[in-house]
Amino acid sequence: MVIWKVHFALGASQEDEIDLADVEDLVDWDPEFQGNLISSFFDTDYHWLLALKTVVREDIEFPSKNFLLIVGRKWGEDTKKTVPLGVLFEFSEGDLKLRAVGPQSVAAQAGGDNNLLLDLVNELFDFPQKWRSKSVICGISKQEWRKIADIIGEEPWRLLDAGRRVLSTDPRKAISDFQKAYQIFTILADLNGQFHAMFAQLELALEAKNYPLAQERLEIVRQYSVELGDLMLEENVFSTEGIILYEQNEFQSAVSVFENALEKAKKANNHKAVVNAYNNIGECYYRLTNYDSALKNFDIARGHAEERNDKYNLAISQINISKVLCQNLKMGDVSSDVQATHYLTEAIEFFEKSGDPKNLMIAYGTFGDLEAIKENYDSAMIYYERASETAQALNDSILHDFYYQKAESMKKKLY
Repeated sequence: MVIWKVHFALGASQEDEIDLADVEDLVDWDPEFQGNLISSFFDTDYHWLLALKTVVREDIEFPSKNFLLIVGRKWGEDTKKTVPLGVLFEFSEGDLKLRAVGPQSVAAQAGGDNNLLLDLVNELFDFPQKWRSKSVICGISKQEWRKIADIIGEEPWRLLDAGRRVLSTDPRKAISDFQKAYQIFTILADLNGQFHAMFAQLELALEAKNYPLAQERLEIVRQYSVELGDLMLEENVFSTEGIILYEQNEFQSAVSVFENALEKAKKANNHKAVVNAYNNIGECYYRLTNYDSALKNFDIARGHAEERNDKYNLAISQINISKVLCQNLKMGDVSSDVQATHYLTEAIEFFEKSGDPKNLMIAYGTFGDLEAIKENYDSAMIYYERASETAQALNDSILHDFYYQKAESMKKKLY
């Protein structure tokens, strides 16, 4: 039997060395080994799963390709909350070398490569892509996932997907699924999962225009996004906060928040989020009747979309620019007519082909506004009727009535 000596150095004042039995004997549960390792390394009680695997990594050179992976969960005073932990050793010719430790706070002390641990865990257990969380860096086995699913009912990511699918037809079930997913992710101490499950509930509160509840949930996801250090999650939080402010007519405050979202999107080099931020900022300025600033931001969004051949966001930006051009036309700038007509024609053509009724409705309505300003009442009536019919197909009674009344007002001017 080989005795493996492992030296632990979690900090300047905490060092220890323990002897381990033959690594091949540690594949299954070994209470004595657990006790020795846990008391020396973490000084607390854990639930562990040992896995001995051979992994080939073409991108990393190791003296050997043999790894001992130890993953577990720390149970806190509240047994519903756990912290995922993991230790990865490489063993070769009588030596055990500490390669990685998790979570990040422990990894920093131990000097382990946290990303290496995450990568190897995902490889060893062949986790589906949607389960690869940045927060659960040690992972858990497929068997443990099945146990959790048996106890609670379903896997949390599947619950989120299911909730989104039934949201329009069965909102109560969707809400229940989102809440259940959040509960599971809390049990798993998976911050990434908690973020997405709570964010789904935040969107529900926003859709219901329950702004106090939306604000409460916003602060929760904001904290998660900061802890995870994910730029795009932070961008999502700022964008949603901007929407909350916008819907409460706090347009100037919304501008500042959307600018924060823009900054995060630029740092993350996420083109679509950048375009979305410019359009949101432009929309706020439009509502503030600052049409020059609105046009500037809409046109930047259009330029980004055109440069990357993003036809969807190009069409959105064209509609937004046309809204400003309509205002300019009202104030006597006749040159706005040709450009607005061109942009709206292209946008309608795109949304008709792509089958996007919501944006098609907006384009029809904007074209109706343009024709009404030009006193082409018959043409305006046709576009308003198209917008009204599309809204009716979308089961949006408010917008159906809105465009219907506009069409009726054009009829009165004609007849």
